Order: sequence, then C-alpha cells, then structure tokens
Amino acid sequence: MTSLVQTLDGRIVGTVEEVSADRIRVVLDPEAPRATALNTGTPAGFPRVNGYVLIPNECGATVCVISSVQIERRRIPDRRRNRDAGLMDLPSLSRVMELTPLGTLRARAIAGTLAFKVQRGVDIFPSVGDTVHLPGRGQLRAIVQGEDERTAGRVLLGHCPTAGQAPVYVDPDKLFGRHLAVLGNTGAGKSCSVAGLIRWSLDAAGMARMQGEPAGPETRSGVPNARFIILDPNGEYARAFRDQGVRLFRVEPQRDGQGGKQLGVPAWLWNGAEWAAFTGASPGVQRPLLFDALRRLRSNLGPPDEFKTKVRGRLKRYGSRLSVAIQAKDHMTWGRREGVANVLLNLSKDFHDLAEDPSCTDANLRGILESVAREAARIEDAARSKARPDKPGSHYHDDFAESDLEEVIELLNEAGEAVSLEEGLGPLDEDTPRWFPLKELPDFVDALAADSSGRDIAQWVDTLTLRIRGLLAQGRLASVLQPTDSDTLPLEDWLADHVGADQAANGPIAVIDLSLVPSEVTHIVVSVLARMIFEAVQRYRRETGQELPTTLVLEEAHTFVHRDLSGESAHPAARECARVFERIAREGRKFGLGLVLASQRPSEVSPTVLSQCNTFLLHRLVNDRDQDLVRRLVPDGLRSLLRELPSLPTKRAMLLGWAAPAPTLVEVQEIPEAHRPHSPDPAFWGVWTGDKERRIDWAVVARRWQRTDTGDVVKPDDS
Repeated sequence: MTSLVQTLDGRIVGTVEEVSADRIRVVLDPEAPRATALNTGTPAGFPRVNGYVLIPNECGATVCVISSVQIERRRIPDRRRNRDAGLMDLPSLSRVMELTPLGTLRARAIAGTLAFKVQRGVDIFPSVGDTVHLPGRGQLRAIVQGEDERTAGRVLLGHCPTAGQAPVYVDPDKLFGRHLAVLGNTGAGKSCSVAGLIRWSLDAAGMARMQGEPAGPETRSGVPNARFIILDPNGEYARAFRDQGVRLFRVEPQRDGQGGKQLGVPAWLWNGAEWAAFTGASPGVQRPLLFDALRRLRSNLGPPDEFKTKVRGRLKRYGSRLSVAIQAKDHMTWGRREGVANVLLNLSKDFHDLAEDPSCTDANLRGILESVAREAARIEDAARSKARPDKPGSHYHDDFAESDLEEVIELLNEAGEAVSLEEGLGPLDEDTPRWFPLKELPDFVDALAADSSGRDIAQWVDTLTLRIRGLLAQGRLASVLQPTDSDTLPLEDWLADHVGADQAANGPIAVIDLSLVPSEVTHIVVSVLARMIFEAVQRYRRETGQELPTTLVLEEAHTFVHRDLSGESAHPAARECARVFERIAREGRKFGLGLVLASQRPSEVSPTVLSQCNTFLLHRLVNDRDQDLVRRLVPDGLRSLLRELPSLPTKRAMLLGWAAPAPTLVEVQEIPEAHRPHSPDPAFWGVWTGDKERRIDWAVVARRWQRTDTGDVVKPDDS
C-alpha cells in the first residue's frame, strides 16, 4: 500500500512562491502541462481556471482551486532551463497561478487501498517552496463529493467539467434543510435546475424506498413521502411534473383546457394582519373595527343588536368621562365640579330613557339601567348647595365623593356585562382560520361603527367597507377568495390538498399557478399560502414533537421578497408578503420547512432572506449589481471564483455553500424536453419564416378575457 505522498509523486507541476490566508501564488515548472495533463489517470485540462491542485502536508494535502493563470517576465533565471551558470542570465517567461485554499484532503486505508475524503477548512497552510501536485481521478472525486463519498441518500446534480467529469452529488438534508437560492439570468437554465432538483430528488428517494421497504399491504413502494409546494407566478411548471401525480391549482382550470383544480385561497383563511394589509385599514379607527368584526364572525356571535348598540355607546361615553374626571380631580375642584354635575344629570336622563325604550325587552337589563339613572340622580342631588341666580332651577355643587362616582362606574360596568361589553368577545381571535360568510363582513363593520361612541365615525369606515365589498364582485378575484366549495371544505382538506396528505397519498408535488391571479391580490394570496404552510408544519411539530420535511419553492422571488418591500413605505400587502418569507427564512428550518428561491435579480431580493440561504446554485449573471451582491454572500477568499459567472454557458452553474464541500463548477444533468418548465425562448425567426405556424383568433381571446364566451378553449402550441 502506498501513502498519499507517494500517490502524488510524479505529478508535480509547480512550487509555492507566496502564501496568504486567502491566496497562494505558485510558479509552474517548465515541464508542467500546458494544455492537457496525461499523467492523472485520465486526460485532464491543465492549467484551467476552477481546476483543482493539491499541496501535500503532514495532515494530508491542502486542496486549492485555480483562480487565475498568467505569464510573467521574471528577473531570476530558471537554472533547470539554463544549466550553464557561466552564460549570461537573460529575462525568462514563467507561468504563474493564483490559488484559493478550500479544504484538506485526507487518506485512509480500506481493504489495503487508499480512500480519500475532503474536509472543510484548512488545517495547515503550505509554506514557500512546497511542491504543488495534480490530483488523480480518485482524489478529484473526493474533492467534489466532500466528507462523505457515499452516493446512497444523495442526489446526482451533474458532473464537474474541471474535475475529470466527476459526478456531483448533493445531500438533500443540507440542500433543502437550510434553504437554497438558485440565481441566474433568464435563459441560463435556472428553472430547469429547479425542476431537475425536485425530479432527481424524488427519483432517488423512490429508488431507495423500493430497495429498502419490505413488500406488504402498508407499503407504497417507489412513492416518496415528500412535499414540494411550488409557487409559480408564470405558469411554467404545470407540465413539468405531469408524470409525478402533480396537484395543480390554477385560476379557471375548467376554461383553459389544461386541467387542475380551482385555485382557492378562501378569505376565511386570512388572518387579521392580512385583512388589514389588503384593505389598507388604518390603525386608529378602521383596524380595531375590522378585527372586532372578524372575531364576531369567526365566533358566530352574530351582528350587534341595534338597542344594545345604543346602550354600549352610552356606557362607553359616560364611563370614560367619569374616569377622566376622577383622575383629573375635577370632582373636587371649584369650577370644574359643575361639569361633573352636568355629566351626572345627563347620565340619569339618558339611562332613564333607555330603560323606558320599547326595544328594551330584557327585564334584568331594564332594572340595571334604572338603577344607574337613580344613583346618578341621587349623587347629583346630594351635592347641591345654593341655587344659581343666573340659571333658574339650577344649583351650585359641593365636592363630590370619589367613592360615589366609583359606584356609578361600577354600575356602568355591570350594565356593560349585561350587553356583552367585555373585551373578550369569544374563544376565537381574528387570526383563527374558521369559515365565516364573507358577504356579512362589511355589514358587521358598519354595525360596529354605529356601536362606537364619542363621535360619528361612519365616514371613517366607508372606504373600508367599500374595499371589502369589492371582494364580493364576480370575476377571477371572487373565484379565488370564495371558491364554490369553501362552505363545505374543512381546514384539514385544504391542508391535505396544498401541503400534502398522509404518506403523500395524493402525490409529492403541488404546483400553484399564480399567472392569472388578479394583481391586486397577488401578494396577499402568496402571503396567505406561505403563512398557512409555515403554520401547518409548525403546529405539526407542536402536536407530534417531530418535523414534517416540506419544501416551499418560490419562483421569481424578487417579485415577492423585494428588498424594498420590507420598509414602511411599501404597500401593506406587499410588505406583509415579504415579512412572511423573512420569517420562514429565519425560522423555517426548525420546523422542517425548507425554502428554495429562484430569481434572475438577486440584487433586488431581500438581504434578510438571502442571508439565510446556506447553499447557492449560481447560473450566468451578467448584471454588475447582481454579481457584486453574490460576491458579498461568499467568504473573501472565494470571491475570485465568481468571476466566471458572466461567461457561464447554459446548463453550467457554480455550486457553493453548505451542500457543497468545495465551490464546484457543475454541468447540470440534461432534463428531457417533456419535463422542462414551459419557458422556451420565443421562436421569432421560425414564426417570421413560416416554419412555425401561429394562427390568431382574437375573438376567442377577447370573449374569454371579458368572460362572455361559452366555453371555448385555446390550447397552447407546445411546438
């Protein structure tokens, strides 16, 4: 058996000239390969940017990636080239490489042969004069595969063109468990990579399940118990998973001929913050009324009674005025105690009138109202002193006893209990996802506005109820927020449809097509979906003590988690959407919810979300701002490796982060045409020249757009 140093013997290509913490400078030997290395077991390109070399040390070897190659005119002669020392030294040209250290290659004996693995981090940095070696095929595979060379439980992503086409496997626990960002310009293969990762993960899990499960009636061999939910704003993924039993949700599926279920995000699923964000309810007046109405509807308490509404208003007014008077000591201050007397006189008259009102059918309530009126009159009468000459029939008043006023307030509280004026209006709050009739919500808000005291606030709620009534209008918006089965659809069925049934009995993938969702509710719909998925897995762990591995895929992430949407100047609905995903990015891992972000503009994505992604699959990025943002996400020593991003061809990407043992250039697997997301480049020339036919019938499009058609279906041309 040979040692690691012996296996590297004969592959020396240069000498270390300079060492720093993030960069190593190497002078190549004159005999080093200039284009192709033939002594590594298989032909390999050398020297190439993003290729790998090894620098042996006492712990094994330091793994480095080539970041640049150049030629320098050197003053020191090369004695191996010019062996006659008596000759005049002339300037010579030398090849120089700059390396970035990545990790440490270790070797161990298994059955009489050496096995290799790479660990993150550099234990021992090389020194000046150390030799630099080319890795062999086995060592290249170890560099690409990392600390664990096994392939079981791992997913094949592609092959590394700079490591002898070594296969690149990723650990799904690391890839999806700590969030993944797939970034790249349009047309660079970003969507195909996302679809491929999902498909290849499910295929690998299915094969492992078939090999590991015994046959039996309870076994569902080949069907992984996985959950992928894809939020698809462009309708690209509908056809990509047809053979995987995909659950497809879309607007008006019966009208476009492509199947699927009706997309439904019922309004009763919305929490209070989402209702407030969509309606723009102001925090001062509108939001408390809206939340109160939601609590009543969810608790099935019914609308406020007209007579009780009048009672509540007067209870609030007089209770507040007496409490303020006591705190300000008006009842014992000359001049201001006359105002307290007027409050008591008015209170007595108003509550006497309420007790005599024919609408007061509750004898107990009538008795309480009469007692309030009598007590207020008694206290006012007891404090009278001399008559006022300026106002016949009126009197001046002495100080009022604080205990007397507190007794009146106590009677007011007793009356409040009789008409359900307590703060807690029921066991449900405004966030509980329980069905309620949406059409009654604006009427509840109006009734509660009339119930409020102090001033007429109807003018403050008109705009609120107008926006709510807009939800009830017919059209695509109503079909999403009030699906026809929402009256009978239990919450558990909605969760099974969208998150997945037990043992993935209804399939491992759900695609939610958002392409026809009205723009005014797109952010709220996405916010509700993401929040419900997050809270579902959160509550699952609370109930069972175990995580439910679930992956949420967000295409066009810059649209929903834009860096500007978290600020207070953003639209409330968009801000709520961004905050939901920021919470998922921060907390989702603890509950088994992984996040996959796909975006062509990473510089516009929320820094909070991107900073929580531990793995990056970077396709071609041309924009300077996007490149700068990506460079800031990686350690300083690795930034030079990203210089290749603008020139990456389609299908190639840079894999780096937690799921990659070392930054790796990957040629992503080919995905069949039938399984690709539907996002092809437009065939301008083919249409111009007539090779691809495009017939137009705007009448059909217009009828469907205006909802005046009788069921015409326009089938897409997949050619």
